[in-house]
Amino acid sequence: MKITLTLLSDFTPEVVDLILNEKLEGGYSIDYALNSLVSYHHGKEVIIYNFDKFFKLDNRWSGYKVEVFVSSIIINFK
Repeated sequence: MKITLTLLSDFTPEVVDLILNEKLEGGYSIDYALNSLVSYHHGKEVIIYNFDKFFKLDNRWSGYKVEVFVSSIIINFK
């Protein structure tokens, strides 16, 4: 399954600012307890996108790869 998140329509303005101004540290990862795509800013975890409205992620049956582009983030679940 592949999920494409578009910068200008799927993220809050605060998150867009962090992404576009390259203020996030350490890349992106899935936090299964938060059911979210997360990153870090000044050492604090930041929720980039929460999947609660759509589905519950479960790491028992899948892995993932995050690809970052200029206008989108693509998550490929394996």
